[in-house]
Amino acid sequence: QNTLEELWSLLNFCSPQIFDDLEVFQSWFGFRNIGTETQVDEIVHTEQQQRVVTKLHDILRPFLLRRMKIDVLKKMPPKKEVAVYCGMSSLQKEYSLHIANRSLREALIGMSIEGAKEAGLLNPTMQLRKAANHPFLFGEPKDEQGKYLCEVNPRLLVLASGKMRVLDRMLHRLKADGHKVLIFSQMTEMLNSLEDYLNTQDWRYCRLDGSTKIQERQDNIDEFQRDKDLFVFLLSTRAGGLGINLTAADT
Repeated sequence: QNTLEELWSLLNFCSPQIFDDLEVFQSWFGFRNIGTETQVDEIVHTEQQQRVVTKLHDILRPFLLRRMKIDVLKKMPPKKEVAVYCGMSSLQKEYSLHIANRSLREALIGMSIEGAKEAGLLNPTMQLRKAANHPFLFGEPKDEQGKYLCEVNPRLLVLASGKMRVLDRMLHRLKADGHKVLIFSQMTEMLNSLEDYLNTQDWRYCRLDGSTKIQERQDNIDEFQRDKDLFVFLLSTRAGGLGINLTAADT
């Protein structure tokens, strides 16, 4: 995403005897001034013709030292990744059928879901993702007295979603065995539902998403690292990838 000039300036700083001429360096790739004189279509065409990226890797390889964690941290335990497939609840199946039939808005209005008339439901792929996570992401239904169902019966928050049912069983086992857990989600709305769930269990947690202030973010990280009673750290995938050190968690 940066220019060849920037790359050359770094290389010139590291090895001025070798990378001493910007024009010669640019001539190796057949174009100059990415994003200004050279347009995107030209770059794509050049990449196809000359494999610019491959050539760059070949040029840079002698000047870069790349070390994997496993080469440096000899005692680091291997990472184990387990994919758990969850069946859908009856409500999730019903929502999925409405999405396929383009009738979800009418169904939500029929259940008196707040904001159903104005809800953005044009992207069926996003709708299916939300339904697969939790049907309450479209809004929480109310009972005949006008109270939210989860206020009347908090357990419905778990029973309404297949993923939440499995997560509920996992977390109870992990809590009993003394683990500390990180939970990632691409949807911050899902983090809201997870917060409601953790509060019903009286489990202490921290949360980090794109709206978290820098100081609050660091305070939460530090507290999670030192406080054994903090069980879960909720993170959005966008906010949780940079500068995060949560080695106290093991799951």
